[in-house]
Amino acid sequence: MKKGLLIAIIIFLSGCSTKFTYNNLDWLIHWYIDDYVSLSDNQEALFDEYFADWQSWHRSEELGKYIEHLKSLKADLNSEELNAAQIERHLLDSRQHWERLRDRVSPELADMAAKLTDEQVSSLFEELREENDDIRESLDEFKELSPEEQAEERLDDMEEGVSEFIGRLNASQKAIVKGYASQFTSTRALWLTYRQDFQQAAREMIDNRAANPTFKQDFVALMTHPDKFRSEAFMKLRNDNTRIYAKMAEELFYTLDKKQKRKLISKIDDMIEDFEYLMSND
Repeated sequence: MKKGLLIAIIIFLSGCSTKFTYNNLDWLIHWYIDDYVSLSDNQEALFDEYFADWQSWHRSEELGKYIEHLKSLKADLNSEELNAAQIERHLLDSRQHWERLRDRVSPELADMAAKLTDEQVSSLFEELREENDDIRESLDEFKELSPEEQAEERLDDMEEGVSEFIGRLNASQKAIVKGYASQFTSTRALWLTYRQDFQQAAREMIDNRAANPTFKQDFVALMTHPDKFRSEAFMKLRNDNTRIYAKMAEELFYTLDKKQKRKLISKIDDMIEDFEYLMSND
């Protein structure tokens, strides 16, 4: 629960409690970090210093980009036409928000990693190993389902995801989602392999940090170039799924009734309002 919350916060800071969350990220992240490693007082003080810089940068440099992106998305949704290429562009822009954040915090995270004790490193990667075991167990449980049960679970997840933004789906919208659900290919097993390979590379790098004079530069390169650990099959399926999702969203767009479009636009307006408030109230 903690980890899911933080992931949602960092990726796009969306939701009904955006202002509260953003202004309390410091203690929320301490809460999250504590699941993995116990920092010393000096390490916590250093992290707090770095975090203050990150949030100041994010408030002054990034929130404006989020607002402009949301306004562009709103304009597209208010138009009479919307195509899959436009939707893919918005998905790419959203990913780039995350990448800029990742690139900005990586140098300081490398400095923090260099200062971890061996005991802290062991604690961190033991927790990650346990998470991977849980993910693998979930994958195995899904494989034990019949093809019909797997399809039903996938469809339920997709319908829930769409209805979160537009409300209750009508019959034609459910038919559209069902038609596209079978076209998606799960990348979860490939993602787990990527995750493990990335973590293994990070573990080896951190274990050798004392003997590596370029550790910080190497760690930043690792953090900012994760695609080298994603297989070609993973990248292809991820791109294919993105295109399928964009096509589904395009088709759904033309079925929205006034109430559904109003709900969707209202969500965007709420986010814009929150980000504008956060920009002007530090």
